[in-house]
Amino acid sequence: ARLDHARERVFVGDFAAVVAPVSLYFQVLGLLNTRSRPQMLSARLDFAMLVVALSPLLVCPLLSWASQSYLAMAAAAAGGVAAVWLLSPAQASWVIYNITPAEAVDAVAKALERGGLPFRRSQGEQIFRLPGGQVEFSSFSLLRNVTVRMTGCDHRTAQLFEQALAGRMELLSAQTTPMAMAMLLVATTMLVAPLAMVAPRAVEIVRILTGLLY
Repeated sequence: ARLDHARERVFVGDFAAVVAPVSLYFQVLGLLNTRSRPQMLSARLDFAMLVVALSPLLVCPLLSWASQSYLAMAAAAAGGVAAVWLLSPAQASWVIYNITPAEAVDAVAKALERGGLPFRRSQGEQIFRLPGGQVEFSSFSLLRNVTVRMTGCDHRTAQLFEQALAGRMELLSAQTTPMAMAMLLVATTMLVAPLAMVAPRAVEIVRILTGLLY
């Protein structure tokens, strides 16, 4: 019975550790898509949020596997850091939430004009060509966001474009979509589930924490 009880506690803890970050991630996505204006984030910040949300899915099994070996834990940690480093997006890239691809294309064109950056774009292409570089797009309709990437340009040009694009976002309006409300609903449901599972163990958790503190 004690063994079953211990296994149950471990399962509840692991479940809460995995579900809670994912639910918070969906909560943030829902909030980003319910603002009155499009929300612009650096692609690295957006990637960091995704990594934090999904990391328990990998960290918990790895810790269980490597718990008996410090060398294995160090190797797993190094592999995780290397993977994050390799997958991390370029610095001159941004993710805009609650915007359509057409609105993003128009916003980029106006931002380039405002920044005094000459460009050309062929009809139907998702690329703005600049002297020595370009700006390209990719969209993800499910999350209603658009990723904007600038390549081949120097840091000053990228910074000038970022400021102009952020200023353009302040002039646009956005509407809350049913998908945004669905994400908030899913996030709330996912957050309630681990809390409901942990609630019966609240007294025990408080006792453990009190023992650690005192």
